[in-house]
Amino acid sequence: MAYKIYTDKNENFECEVSVKNASLKGSLARLIMETTDGVNLVFNGKIENGKCVVPIRRLKGFLEENAKGNIFLEMIVEDTYFKPWKSEFVVEAHTSVKVTVNEATTPTKPTVDVIVPSSPQEQPKGVNMWLPLYEITNICKKFGITRKNLQTQKAEFKEIVSEYFVKNPEFMPHKVSVIKNLKHFLT
Repeated sequence: MAYKIYTDKNENFECEVSVKNASLKGSLARLIMETTDGVNLVFNGKIENGKCVVPIRRLKGFLEENAKGNIFLEMIVEDTYFKPWKSEFVVEAHTSVKVTVNEATTPTKPTVDVIVPSSPQEQPKGVNMWLPLYEITNICKKFGITRKNLQTQKAEFKEIVSEYFVKNPEFMPHKVSVIKNLKHFLT
């Protein structure tokens, strides 16, 4: 398992040291990191009372996240060089925040299904009848066509309906149902 080093956190490398036939007094310790990209870093530490402590400062700006390589401890005890520990390492961020944005999609046309059929058998299934009913009703209002004057304005009404279905052919198969239900919408 690779030893973890952090880009955004100061930490200490610590280990217990026991020496046979020598004194630890005046001993030196350093941690050396060699990356696969050819970057080498050296951190100096101390050995006191059988404990080795090497401070490792934040690596942000020195190494990128996911950098890998080898790390090893070097010690000099009574003028003798030792390399008592070695491991692979990987650089990670200690603190991270991930944000996922769910983009809302807005439909181009209303998706409300409101159908007011004159009889239950006339209701086409799965068709948004609200849109043509609403749009034709608004056009009729602009031209002053109401339920009361529909007979006198019949020619204008037919022209509005015909032009609407030419411009909106997706509703053409339901033209008869839309026309029958318009009387409920005209005021």
